[in-house]
Amino acid sequence: MSTLISTLKREHDELKDLLDRVKALGIGTEEGRRALRAARQVFVDHLAHEDREFYPAFLEAAAGQPDAERMATQFAAEMTAISKEILGFFDRYKDGGSGLEYARDFGKLSAALFMRWHKEENILYARYAQLAARKAA
Repeated sequence: MSTLISTLKREHDELKDLLDRVKALGIGTEEGRRALRAARQVFVDHLAHEDREFYPAFLEAAAGQPDAERMATQFAAEMTAISKEILGFFDRYKDGGSGLEYARDFGKLSAALFMRWHKEENILYARYAQLAARKAA
């Protein structure tokens, strides 16, 4: 596994851990809100990392393979769309929140992120590994 993919997966794990911490502490506590703000920053940094390093590397490895190029473009576009919702959640609850609405929104956020991570790690990153190995050969 490439260093880039390992790093991106570690970023996913860090965000998962922070969200677990938010869930355990609750958004009503200062520590929980700090964890939520930290999760937001990890998310933003991860997006920037993908945009700065991963997608250019993927597209370079995929040069001349339209199906792979489309895959990268599609994943990037999907991330742009769902990142607005995810950032909206972080911003909406940065100062706290409670009740059913927060629980529902936290569940939606978690589901969206876990689905995305699954797709990235098992489809997109795997495809990149194949392309990079083929290019290196």
